[in-house]
Amino acid sequence: MISATPCSATDESLSATAPTTSCWVAIEQPGPWQSKALEPGGSRLPDEVARVLCAWSEESDIKVLQIRSRHRHAIHRAGQTRRVYIAPLLSRPGALFRLDVEDVREVIKLDPLTLIAGNFDAPIHPARVDLVCTNGKRDICCAQLGRPLLEKLEAAGREVWETTHIGGHRFGPVHLTLPDGRIWGRDGELRGSTHLSRIEQALESHYFISGIDLQGAEYVQTQISDDSWQVCASLNGKDYSQVVVRSERGLSMESCNKEAVTGDIFKVKNS
Repeated sequence: MISATPCSATDESLSATAPTTSCWVAIEQPGPWQSKALEPGGSRLPDEVARVLCAWSEESDIKVLQIRSRHRHAIHRAGQTRRVYIAPLLSRPGALFRLDVEDVREVIKLDPLTLIAGNFDAPIHPARVDLVCTNGKRDICCAQLGRPLLEKLEAAGREVWETTHIGGHRFGPVHLTLPDGRIWGRDGELRGSTHLSRIEQALESHYFISGIDLQGAEYVQTQISDDSWQVCASLNGKDYSQVVVRSERGLSMESCNKEAVTGDIFKVKNS
């Protein structure tokens, strides 16, 4: 039986729940988004563009989002350029490239391997960007909780965009920051840096909660057993090491009006 309780009512820990990728691509696409916005017919993207972007997401280590701003509707009515952000997390950490294209079809001329390598000619965007999931067609919690966060971040003077599904509706409001590639949930709690594995995110989260930010650290992990790893992060000449264990989460409703499913939890042993 499907529960009527919002999925965001969960008290599940956010630690080490972020998806993983080596590159984020965010494409400005105004207009309505359906539940699976990237697929053909899921937005106003031309079908040939949607098919290529889906292939990037399925076949390459790239995550593609559509973004929009309520402050730019007039620009699009006038036929102006649209924004594309590219963050190659592994090859160019800390860099956020920005393209302004006249036709969204220009995006699919890019080579996904080149995007991942960060080996292309584009200006660096000078500011941090916040992408807040408001895709209510995918999950109502995202729309209800995402919009107040978007307004709060805008009021603080941040550059903020609405975005399609990032992952983890039950941790809403969910938002991604670029160029660091970190995903946040609820009241600004860190879910994890998306260039890290969930095993490494567990170590990152453990220390972040205790006031130590391992952003920029180098990680090494050694498997101890099928469900445990010794993980070490090195930053500024110091090492931070713990044993990370995997356990079964049990049944949890990951999205509103969907059946509960099982999953894995990664956390520092005895934390």
